[in-house]
Amino acid sequence: MRHLLLLFFLLGAFESVGQPEPRSFLVCGDHLIHVVDYQQSRDSVPTIVWTWDSRKASDLSGEVKRRFRSMDDCKPALDGKVILASSSSGAIAVIDYASKAVLFHAEVPNAHSIELLPGQLLAAAASTAPNGNKLMVFDWKSQNPDPVFTDSLYSAHGLGWDARRKRLFALGYDVLREYKMPSPGRFTLAREWKIPGVSGHDLQPSRDGKRLYITEREGAWIFDLRKQTFTKIPGFPDAPHIKSLGENRAGQFIFTPADESWWTYHVRFFNPGRSFAFPGMTVYKARWVE
Repeated sequence: MRHLLLLFFLLGAFESVGQPEPRSFLVCGDHLIHVVDYQQSRDSVPTIVWTWDSRKASDLSGEVKRRFRSMDDCKPALDGKVILASSSSGAIAVIDYASKAVLFHAEVPNAHSIELLPGQLLAAAASTAPNGNKLMVFDWKSQNPDPVFTDSLYSAHGLGWDARRKRLFALGYDVLREYKMPSPGRFTLAREWKIPGVSGHDLQPSRDGKRLYITEREGAWIFDLRKQTFTKIPGFPDAPHIKSLGENRAGQFIFTPADESWWTYHVRFFNPGRSFAFPGMTVYKARWVE
C-alpha cells in the first residue's frame, strides 16, 4: 500500500510538470521564459512555477544561446506540452515543457513572433533586419532549419492561426494579411487590410474565433473578421507601445504596455484589473495559458 501511494504521488508530480496549470500565464524577456500561477500569486508579487533560461540550456551551443538573449514572444502549444519561443537576437525554438529540452530551433533574423500550424509546421515573423522583413515557415518535426516557405512582409511582428477558417494571419508595419494554406507548406495571400496606425506589433485571435486583437504604435484594436472592421476595446486602458495583448475564456485581458522605451517591468490585467511586478527583468510579452 505504501508503494502504491508513492507511485500515485510520483505520477501526480509528473503530471504537474507535464503542462502548465490553467489560469497561469507565460512571461518572457531577456534570456528568460517564466510560467506564473495567477491564482497563487499575491498582491503584485508573481508566483513563478517554471522557468526556462537560455543560458542554462545544455542542448544549445554557446553561439545559439546568444541568439536567445532577448526573448520577445512565448506561446503555449499542443495543450501546453510545448512552449514556442522567439528572440529578437535571431532565433526561434520549440521547448518541451516537462523536460525543458529544445525540440527544434532555427535562425530567424529579428524574430518577433511564432505560431504552430497544422502539418508539423511552425511560422515565424522576421522583423526589420538584414535578410528579415518576411514571414518564414518551417517543418519543425523534420529538424530542417531551412524554411519551406517565405514571403516578404515589412516589419513582420505578429502571427495568429485561425483553426476554424484554416487561415494564417500576419501583422506587418501597416498591414494585416490573411493567408490560405491549400496544402501543408503552401500558402497564398487571400486578403490584406490597412491597419489603423503604423508599427503593427501584436496579433492574437480571440477565444471565440470571431475577432483578432492587434496593437500598433498608438494603441490596441479589435478586428472583426466577419465585418472586416477595426474598433476599440470597450473600457480598455489603451496606451501606446503595447507589446502583447490577449484575452482568456473569462474575458480577462493580459497586456504589456511599455514602461521604458520598448520594455516593461510589469504584466498588467484588465477586467478585472491587476498588476504583477518583475523587477530586474525587461519584460516584453505575456500570454495566458488555458
